[in-house]
Amino acid sequence: MSGTKANLQVGEMLQGSGGTLSVRGCLLFKEWDTQDNCFYYWEEWQLIGANDADTWVEFDHDPGEFLLYEPVRLQEKIEPWALAVGQGLQLTINGTPHQAVVKEVTTGTLEEVIGSPVCPLNIGETMTYVELALTDPAGVTSKLTIDSHRFLDLLAYRKTTLSKGRQKQLFGRVLYNSRNVSGLVARNSRRALLSGAAVIGLAVGVFSSCTRSGTSRTGTSGGYRNRTVYGGGGGGVGK
Repeated sequence: MSGTKANLQVGEMLQGSGGTLSVRGCLLFKEWDTQDNCFYYWEEWQLIGANDADTWVEFDHDPGEFLLYEPVRLQEKIEPWALAVGQGLQLTINGTPHQAVVKEVTTGTLEEVIGSPVCPLNIGETMTYVELALTDPAGVTSKLTIDSHRFLDLLAYRKTTLSKGRQKQLFGRVLYNSRNVSGLVARNSRRALLSGAAVIGLAVGVFSSCTRSGTSRTGTSGGYRNRTVYGGGGGGVGK
């Protein structure tokens, strides 16, 4: 029985302002919380649109939160596993300098694959990611996730939480069930409480040909959580 909770089915069609999107598949990840002594789960869904453009969305079980991941160009070469929570650095994103602060460093394990999403990882393998809080020159804040798979590919995504209204606008309907997400414990958006735990983040490529590969994440100092999105259908980027 699948551990996914999102209101999505492989092969179904979604119609919204993002155009017509076909559900290609899902990656279900888990991460171990050393403080709570349990696994937290999140799922990443690949949606394919015109010209095989990739869209990735993530559903984080614990808070019942849906997120959209948009790939960005990161000038600097960042090693997620070498960063620590609270560390500050300057990043150049899409040509614009940003101040960044590390919020989480995490590692996640691929638990299940549904359908045929693009993914460089096998079940049981891990990915590592770092989540950062960004501030641009105008003082506008946002969130960024940088994923690393097998220590080979680094993918950067700006992530946005999607309200029910925004989901309905983009996809034609709400993408998660309102029922209680029990059984599989999931991780909160979350664990700024985790300091020194090994956890890793997700990222989901969006309305564009996402070009990202996978990331393998291993816990390092600081709160570490792993979540990544694989884009890649038809030359896109992905997990």
